[in-house]
Amino acid sequence: MDLAQTDSARSFRAEFRAFLDDALSTTYADDFDGQRAWQRRLFADRWVAPHWPAQYGGRDASIEELAVYIDELARARAPQLANRVGLQTAGPVLLAHGNAAQRERYLTRIAAADDIWCQLYSEPGAGSDLTGLTTSARLVGDTWVVSGQKVWTSYGAQADFGLLLARSEEGSTGYRGLSCFVCDMHAPGVLTRPLQTMTGDREFAEVFLDDVQLPADALIGPRAGGWAVGTTGLASERGVAFPLKEQAALQILLDDLLASIRSGQVEPTALQRDRIAQDVINLRVFRLMNQKTVSRLSRGADLGPWASTIKLTWEETAQHLAETLFQTTGATDPRDETERAQALLHYRMASIAGGTTQIQRNIIGERGLGLPRDPRPG
Repeated sequence: MDLAQTDSARSFRAEFRAFLDDALSTTYADDFDGQRAWQRRLFADRWVAPHWPAQYGGRDASIEELAVYIDELARARAPQLANRVGLQTAGPVLLAHGNAAQRERYLTRIAAADDIWCQLYSEPGAGSDLTGLTTSARLVGDTWVVSGQKVWTSYGAQADFGLLLARSEEGSTGYRGLSCFVCDMHAPGVLTRPLQTMTGDREFAEVFLDDVQLPADALIGPRAGGWAVGTTGLASERGVAFPLKEQAALQILLDDLLASIRSGQVEPTALQRDRIAQDVINLRVFRLMNQKTVSRLSRGADLGPWASTIKLTWEETAQHLAETLFQTTGATDPRDETERAQALLHYRMASIAGGTTQIQRNIIGERGLGLPRDPRPG
């Protein structure tokens, strides 16, 4: 299915494809520095975040053109970008809720990978339900003093700034009383410790905030209005950029498997062929759902619970495909077996990243279907 349904989107695809063919004649290292160099190459021609306003390094591209952009990155097997949290979460939050000075201060530097961002949401006692977070922000004079702990912070060890949710109203509970801030990750009182996952990666970190002082203008949006601000980033992550990117990544894995079968390198059993057929179906459904997302956003519609539906679809599609890759026999190169094992372990996180399966089902049931809410303690 061609995501480009208009002449402008087709022209956009041709222009970006020509850029990629030229830019990828250079090889980029498969590490953080290489990803940063690749992002800066894209930024030089305003290809990092094409849907952002031109004044911040974008091209004012439509949602449809964004879908084409991600599709073409996958086709070219381009390197990852270094500042993914900044582009997918912090940037959309600043565009929607930041004031003019904040947008001017941060957005272009996010696009250029000059400032790396992380997301300071999850906590040891509030990973699945953010409304239970306890990190506090006290206003002392014209300074916010923040104390608490965050965990599973992607790129926390590399980040220059963090998008922080904290409880600014003493005695508040639930989503009320939360505020959203820009946290300088180099400020006194910020301590990061990398966490090693079962794949051996150290992408995550735990972050300790010990009376960290933030200026008054670090507040994004209204005081105690942090829930609406913060969930803008989650909606972008769950419903737009992340699913489109993951659709492309999963398509590459499936295409490589099918190519190995056609070449005779892999000879699946009958049961494995059934699994592969289901993977083809799953991915096509996921692609159609992403197309519906693009269509809804193009009309200015709010995603609402649909973002959670997309997230669940990605989770199930990714985990099923990863298990298929691991189970399919016939690989002759030990490195291939290692890569398949890595994919299997990596995609276990799909049930947790961006909000757990259980929380997404609650959102769909309560906000989408109007079912009774789960009992709340107290």
